[in-house]
Amino acid sequence: MAKSTPLKEQTLTVPVRVLGIDSHYEPATLAVYQYREKHVYPYIASKGYTVDKCQGPMARRIYVAPKAQQPGIAYLTGVGHGSYTTYLGHYYDPIFQVGNYSAAEANGKIVHFLSCETARDLGPDFVKNGCLAYFGYDEDFVFTMADKDIFFECDSEMDRAFADGLTAAQVYDRVKALFVQRAADFRAQGKQTEAATLESNLDCLRCPSSPPGPNAWGDPKAKLP
Repeated sequence: MAKSTPLKEQTLTVPVRVLGIDSHYEPATLAVYQYREKHVYPYIASKGYTVDKCQGPMARRIYVAPKAQQPGIAYLTGVGHGSYTTYLGHYYDPIFQVGNYSAAEANGKIVHFLSCETARDLGPDFVKNGCLAYFGYDEDFVFTMADKDIFFECDSEMDRAFADGLTAAQVYDRVKALFVQRAADFRAQGKQTEAATLESNLDCLRCPSSPPGPNAWGDPKAKLP
């Protein structure tokens, strides 16, 4: 009599995924996109995360909205122009706008956008819709083209720190330290304007550890799975 084969229970796990939403249709966003392609997404992937992307002409709401709601998406990041209420994609397409996105696009996710102004209104609105932590700027993010990589390095330290498994509070501490160090480096080189611009960007950075709190931009303990 043949022996029966025992049934083995299988547990199916959904990989933790990062969704990059990047514009690159003009010089400013193109410069950031090129930096992120070289220095950000490969780093995130090296930490074991699956990276999905909606970039260029695909950085439009019609493509991003269903992607953001797919299983496993835990982190939204990207570069695009913005306003207080709206994160903009390809040729100013409004991807996320207060009152014009579903809670499922934000719920349970950590978000970081390199974009002007979105942290003032859109960030807290994301948090009200279940976003765990929002990182962004409540006024303009400004950089000088000659030293662009220094500015992009400071901002993208958020992505690298989350990929390293840090909490939102730890991410902010690490990012702030890099901003301060790079501003000091600029001053040592006699680049006072560049230093002041970098410091202004840091002053505009909003996240769970930022005033006025508490929790306007999420949970300081939030981290990626």
